[in-house]
Amino acid sequence: METINDLFDVQIAKTIDSYPSVYSKDDVITLLSKLRTDTLHAIHELPQLSQENNPYLIDEEKFQEFNSAVRSKLEDFLDHTNTEAIDYDSAEFGIDYDNRIKLDNICLNNDAITEELDDILLTQWQLVYGDLKTDE
Repeated sequence: METINDLFDVQIAKTIDSYPSVYSKDDVITLLSKLRTDTLHAIHELPQLSQENNPYLIDEEKFQEFNSAVRSKLEDFLDHTNTEAIDYDSAEFGIDYDNRIKLDNICLNNDAITEELDDILLTQWQLVYGDLKTDE
């Protein structure tokens, strides 16, 4: 709750220090104060959730399990000679001082890595927390 109050206090302070506009500073401050009151009241009215009545509640242990699994799978994808992760067409070579060919630059295929990360995140989420809950 303190964080929410602090956020609104910062915005009110920015409003006081800002240049005038179509709306007066008092109007904006009144609006922010009313919004803060309504937000705090709405948060207070929310039911308190626990692990028993909310399987999607993320505790530190589950998060660490989720994080280490995602990190491990992504490292496996990048480390095990995955040809999709590297954009070989972008490779730039040079000649070293002793006439050896050296690789100066090579790009990663961000799309392949992003798609793999999406798949890893979804799979790990389902393993740790169950199926995703949607509004549909």
